[in-house]
Amino acid sequence: MTDFPAPPAAQPRKRRFSPLLALFVVFVVAGAALAATGVAKVLGYGMVTVHGASMGTTIRSGDSVVFDWAARSEIHRGDLVVFQADALPGMPQGARLLKRVIGVGGDRLSCCGPDDRLEVDGKAVTEPYLDPKESAAAGAAVEFSARVPPGSIFVAGDTRAVSNDSRFYADSPGGGAIPLSKVDGVVVAKGTLFSSEPVQPTTAFTDTGLPGESTEDTGLPNGRYLAAGGAALFLLGFIGAIVTVVRSAGRRRRAAAGPAVR
Repeated sequence: MTDFPAPPAAQPRKRRFSPLLALFVVFVVAGAALAATGVAKVLGYGMVTVHGASMGTTIRSGDSVVFDWAARSEIHRGDLVVFQADALPGMPQGARLLKRVIGVGGDRLSCCGPDDRLEVDGKAVTEPYLDPKESAAAGAAVEFSARVPPGSIFVAGDTRAVSNDSRFYADSPGGGAIPLSKVDGVVVAKGTLFSSEPVQPTTAFTDTGLPGESTEDTGLPNGRYLAAGGAALFLLGFIGAIVTVVRSAGRRRRAAAGPAVR
């Protein structure tokens, strides 16, 4: 009886490099990085809900606003700021207030001129965000004179007849000024971190000839675009990679089974 040699062992097929799979993996990694960067950028902002009518012409009671923590180091006239309430005499610790900046360090402020307008360094400012009906109300045109010390700001509400702000403390120790260390940030949008509309900067002070444009933020929308775009790219890469792997596995199984016997 003749012994036949055993057939040679089947050599495993080498897996081919898939450029398409590699591309999808790059999409996954890049998408995750972009989304993480965008989310981190958005979470660099704070959010607070407003209670009270002192900013009623611009921000209504019950509205949520988004503020930029980082912007507190560079604040301009006309900016809306969130600050610690205890920066004003007699106000409680732990509470926050939202007001508009009407003076920065070095400014000489006075109110009110013959036409009831605020004056900054001798220049009368027309403030379009004030409600004309409220401006005529008792308490809207509080007389004061103040010099804002360096490293501080002077604030007032847009609905001044019902606003407790720097104007009422101009003759008190500290002169009603808010130290920058007490400022949490500059308001950049109304809404939530991931769904909001920008607060339009005012030109009231620059129109008068005063330097320093109000803060206009691009970081929040850019962060949201990065997060959304990164998530879409990640999802595209993930689904594409899964489909590519499944198809490749199917082809390998069919090749291993050999041709069909008829």
